[in-house]
Amino acid sequence: MNIIMPRFGIKRKTTEVRRCYSLGMKGFEIGSHVGDKSLDHSDFWPLYKVCEELSVVLFVHPWDMHMWDGRLQKYWMPWLVGMPSETAQAICSVLMGNILVMFPKLRFCFAHGGGSYPIIRGRVSHGWNVRPDLCAMDCHVAPNQLDGLLWTDSLVHDAAALELLISTVGKNHIVLGTDYPFPLGELEVGKVVEEYQPFSALDRENLLWKNAIQMLDLDENTLFDKSF
Repeated sequence: MNIIMPRFGIKRKTTEVRRCYSLGMKGFEIGSHVGDKSLDHSDFWPLYKVCEELSVVLFVHPWDMHMWDGRLQKYWMPWLVGMPSETAQAICSVLMGNILVMFPKLRFCFAHGGGSYPIIRGRVSHGWNVRPDLCAMDCHVAPNQLDGLLWTDSLVHDAAALELLISTVGKNHIVLGTDYPFPLGELEVGKVVEEYQPFSALDRENLLWKNAIQMLDLDENTLFDKSF
């Protein structure tokens, strides 16, 4: 369920979160921005406060990507290049916008392995250090000290990318991603996780389902019928 849409006010969104939580929902999907407001915008802070209070997850999926004045129109680039870039922008807004400092128990899970953020992580941290006048305006904690608080899905399509993601957010903060039913999803769900050689059997089990149980703060025993 997507709860950040421009047509609804923030008070209605927080009310809807509480209503859905009372029905058993443990997480909500949001976009990577609303119009010209990125995820660090103060308009969203009341929503974050409620989500932190209720211990629900915000799953961030990129949308409404910038088309770079038309240069992304060919070769399906809005989805191949634009989406990962959009997700990285959302992550940087959260990290440098002080969101995880103000709401330390808030859990964001970013789609597609965090997009292009893992590969630019060092660049972002370097920029924060050398241009604090531009990058450290709102948060005095270095981004690379906070990105271990992020969650992502595992949908990266390749073992090298998965290894980089592990070094960025940690293997305990990655949950299985499918992107079902869209064509950029894994054709064989979980294949990259299952074939990643450095993983132990426990690591695979964690990424395939146990990490999600932890992220969503679920009681495993409520997910099946013991009489089945």
